[in-house]
Amino acid sequence: MPPAPPPTFDSVVLAAVAQEICRRLPLRVLRVDPGEAHEVVLHTDRGVLLLSADPTWARVHFVRHRPPHPSPSPVVDLLRARLVGARLVDVHQPPFERVLELHLQAADGAYRLVAEPIPKHANLLLVHDGRVVGLARPAAAARSRLRPLAPGSPYQPPPADPRPKPGEAGAGDLLNCLQRAAQPVWKGLLGCVAGVGPLLAYELAGRTGDPEASRCEPERAEALARLLDELQERVVAGRFDPRVYGPEQAPVAFAPFPYACLQHLPAAPASMSEAVERVAGPRSEAARLEARRQALLGRIRAMLQRKSTAVEQVQAELAEAGQADRLREWGTLLLAYAHQVPRGVPSARLAGYQGETVEIPLDPARGPVEKAQELFRRARKLQAASQTLPQRLRSLQQELQALEDLQVQAECARTHEELDEVEAELAGSRPRRAPPARAGPRTFTVDGFTVLVGRSNRENERVTFEMAGPQDLWFHARGIPGAHVVLKTAGRAPSEQTLERVAAVAAYYSAARTATSVDVDCTERRWVRKLAGAAPGRVTYRAERTLRVRPELPEDR
Repeated sequence: MPPAPPPTFDSVVLAAVAQEICRRLPLRVLRVDPGEAHEVVLHTDRGVLLLSADPTWARVHFVRHRPPHPSPSPVVDLLRARLVGARLVDVHQPPFERVLELHLQAADGAYRLVAEPIPKHANLLLVHDGRVVGLARPAAAARSRLRPLAPGSPYQPPPADPRPKPGEAGAGDLLNCLQRAAQPVWKGLLGCVAGVGPLLAYELAGRTGDPEASRCEPERAEALARLLDELQERVVAGRFDPRVYGPEQAPVAFAPFPYACLQHLPAAPASMSEAVERVAGPRSEAARLEARRQALLGRIRAMLQRKSTAVEQVQAELAEAGQADRLREWGTLLLAYAHQVPRGVPSARLAGYQGETVEIPLDPARGPVEKAQELFRRARKLQAASQTLPQRLRSLQQELQALEDLQVQAECARTHEELDEVEAELAGSRPRRAPPARAGPRTFTVDGFTVLVGRSNRENERVTFEMAGPQDLWFHARGIPGAHVVLKTAGRAPSEQTLERVAAVAAYYSAARTATSVDVDCTERRWVRKLAGAAPGRVTYRAERTLRVRPELPEDR
């Protein structure tokens, strides 16, 4: 049977969090901090509350600690001005809706802070006297026609879901809907009932049989209807018993009460907020990192395309520049035989310098003398270009290689700081956050030796020429973009196995990291030299040996 779907912040999980907030009321807002994109962090006298409108992992819950982001958004500035010192006095969630209203009393009156953790359309709005004062994500124009969301507009809740909610679905209607869906029962349940997330739908379907079964019998529909009635009663009564599932250091799922479909995983009781934070926090951060990586890679690929086009253009111009002598010969022949070439013909066949027949294309609107003068001008232009184009080509090729290296570094980056290193090198880029000064390269320990890996072209240069000694060993994937890798020998002689393990690291941080085997060159750092006038990280080396290895990272990282 396929594994259960991943957890989501559905309406039932939101209800469990809402209950936790209610138990702490009243709360006083002491401070408002920015989180990551579309996030607000409310520091209160009874806990820190995260409100996220992230399109992928929108959620609301208490957190243990949340360092402020250095760049506050407009909505954070607004909440600081309006809500610091306000009292949170009530919480309201429409039944089985992903909408949570926080009612606050501030010095200038009553406010509603409305969190809408709806996938793709998540938002966070501050409402005063029925009108939107500010919001985290202004609605796109297409959506605004149905539900205007802009400062000053009347607040309208999200459109009502036409599907029945738990407790409203009769067995007959549920059976008809599931049979029309022609999907596995748990997926059909998602389309037939509102307020139920994928994992909860899988759990409900699993309690009545095979959740992946494509057919639903009347008896099963009746059992599902009873479970939905029980779910409605349990949520209304607030009978939650949250669990977090998976290894303690890296949990994989959360649930508002024990789920049988997750019983094969280690489980531990936790508050709903704690369970969501431990699972959704790392996944949200990973999603943000991946989104940023893909955006950065998109920019790099666009720059690579432009540079490649420029290289091809210069190569074509160089090939054309090699025709300067021929054009000059054509012009000379046309002048010598001008009296024999009638005006208006498309070409002329004349005897060349070596007695061979040369066919020269002509312009019917011009005479042979005018055409000869044009050929001489083109020849002079090409001759001049041939003096500058080779240097231009070398420069473009170096820029292209630098971009290919940055592409590899962006693909291998595992933190925002590593992406900062790459982004800072792109021409005209402005990193979203200031990278820490000399944050340092990636560092590994291999068989007791320290191994340094550059995270960008500039850091490659630092690793090789500032951090490595002459007797240290330098590694690089042969003939392809990749990181500079240095093994600090400290006067010791590493074993052949150690060399292969370090070479595997260099292969991993290269453009061939998905290959089954990669050739990696190894030499002492003293044999590595900078290329004169080249971009950072461009080197030449000698006295190398080549190891063929499988790309992988060391286990004792």
